Amino acid sequence: MNRYIDESRGRITLGAIICFAMAGIAVSADIPDWQALLWLALALAGNSARYVAENKYARTMRQAPAREQFAYLRRIAPIYFFLAVVWGCSTLLFFGRMSSLQQFASWSLLAGMLYAPMGRLSLIPRLFRLYIGGIVFSSLLGITWMVWGGPSQGALLWVVPVALGQLALAMRIAGDNQQTQGDHYGLVFDLAAQKRAADAAVKSKNRFLAAAAHDMRQPVIALSLYAEYLESYPDSHVEVGPKIARATAAVNKLFNSLFDLAHFDTGEVKLTVEPVRVAEVIDGLAHVVGPVAEASGIELRVRAMDALVRTDATQLRRMVANVLSNSIRYSKPGTRILLASRVHQGKLRVEVWDQGIGIAADKLPHVFSEFYRVDTSTALAPEGMGIGLSLVARLAEALNTKITIASVEGRGTRVTMEIGDVDPDPANRRIDLALG
Repeated sequence: MNRYIDESRGRITLGAIICFAMAGIAVSADIPDWQALLWLALALAGNSARYVAENKYARTMRQAPAREQFAYLRRIAPIYFFLAVVWGCSTLLFFGRMSSLQQFASWSLLAGMLYAPMGRLSLIPRLFRLYIGGIVFSSLLGITWMVWGGPSQGALLWVVPVALGQLALAMRIAGDNQQTQGDHYGLVFDLAAQKRAADAAVKSKNRFLAAAAHDMRQPVIALSLYAEYLESYPDSHVEVGPKIARATAAVNKLFNSLFDLAHFDTGEVKLTVEPVRVAEVIDGLAHVVGPVAEASGIELRVRAMDALVRTDATQLRRMVANVLSNSIRYSKPGTRILLASRVHQGKLRVEVWDQGIGIAADKLPHVFSEFYRVDTSTALAPEGMGIGLSLVARLAEALNTKITIASVEGRGTRVTMEIGDVDPDPANRRIDLALG
């Protein structure tokens, strides 16, 4: 519709000129002036109404939702039908009432009004059918009116099939053009979408490189300082050793995350699918993550229903651990995190609830993108680089897990992982743990 409006408005003036040309031919052929002027007035009125409608669309509807655009299209469609009927009725002016040369000129103008806008109008099937059908059928009725009861009445036996053939041909041409234009616009849209995705990826990678350089620089500088300190004071290894270990662990953690992403990209991740007791996974995570949460002043609670699922225990543990780590990173001391599991409609749901800073609604669609970090004014999670949740998304895809996230800014976040089919197991039990 936008493309049609852009091209159509610039040619309305040409349409008005053709209207005057048709009326001029009629006057020159001694057709009563009032008939020619009446037809001209109706044609110019239709042209003006179309101009106003298309200008209004260009001003107010171009960026409107599709539903509003379609509703507006339905409202202005009668204008195109009216204009088509007026042009079809032009046959009442010239058919059988002028010289052969004048009739030929009039038929040429009418054919121009029929075929010239076909390429543009075919982009909008609703308007095309009204306009082309209106011209063909009204001109056919006009010819029938002019010859009915006269000596040339028999000519209708071939005029009607020819007119219907013209309509069928126009519809065929329009369908082919619409298909071609649809393919063209589809390619343009795909290219534009790919360009936007590529630009976004470049920006994300640039943000990641800046964050990675910043986060790697600190432990690397620390390692350098510790090495110099040890060189100067060899007896201080007991004090400096744990600090070197922590700095080395920070660098290793970054490298491991990058290697994980690279393995997913190259398809090198191998899964070991086997029956897994959820209680063992949850219990193990609680005892590993619990001390980390406690060190941050956060209470980790577990409310889990045991179940038996077929999955990769290691990757499942990594997926849930990354979500828990993200929740701890973005939660303030004194808050709680709940790790829960339950069976729902034959599937296992693992949920992580936190009372952290939350995520704005417009940021939620991007949180699982690689290298994406939610901009926040808080000092929480300065070391985050936007890798953790992207790994969660990759792991969820590998484990055929549906993952959803809901959040309220300033109040907290809930991440839900729906993990596979649950095997029947009468030994299901509930686990209630509170660590911290």
